Amino acid sequence: MRSLIQILLCLITIGLSARLSPGADLLSAQRAYEEKDYVTALNESTSLAKEGNAVAQLLLGRMYLMGQGVARDNDQANKWFEASAAQGNADAQFMLGSMYLLPQKDVAKGVKWLRLSADQGNQDAQYLLGKVYAQGLPSLPRDPVQAELWLSLAARQNLQFYKTELVNAESQMTPGEIARGRALAAEWKAKAGQKL
Repeated sequence: MRSLIQILLCLITIGLSARLSPGADLLSAQRAYEEKDYVTALNESTSLAKEGNAVAQLLLGRMYLMGQGVARDNDQANKWFEASAAQGNADAQFMLGSMYLLPQKDVAKGVKWLRLSADQGNQDAQYLLGKVYAQGLPSLPRDPVQAELWLSLAARQNLQFYKTELVNAESQMTPGEIARGRALAAEWKAKAGQKL
């Protein structure tokens, strides 16, 4: 009887350890990444990423994009960013959107992923969307109202860089475009539960 209890306790301990270890491995991977120990970060995050952990997938994507601990590989970076982004990770959506948009590889996909990230409040995605709409691209017409919307949301925390970008963009807009963009930003904030 005593050995049966010991076996059960061992099995419970193993089961709990298995449930707790992925979080511990992720923390270890993140810590290693921050300390620039990319070999450990890669080892700790790879199995978690393969199991579907969105944060580990984002971490692997960054490592492949920057060539940190692995050979630089945009296809692998894209694979991991897309896996994480599909789970709703705003940072991965931003990275994926940037990879499609900035080299104008696929502007529509880039805007889609940036928009998903921006809708979650990612300030960098809001800024990039605003800049793209302010300037326009060959395959994406200039849209001052959307530029005002996204740049004003990016500037909402009063960081000087974003505020300056907003002021610069507004200098190229009509008062009506600014007003419509601000109205859209107010609607967005209300939906997001933020104070105006």
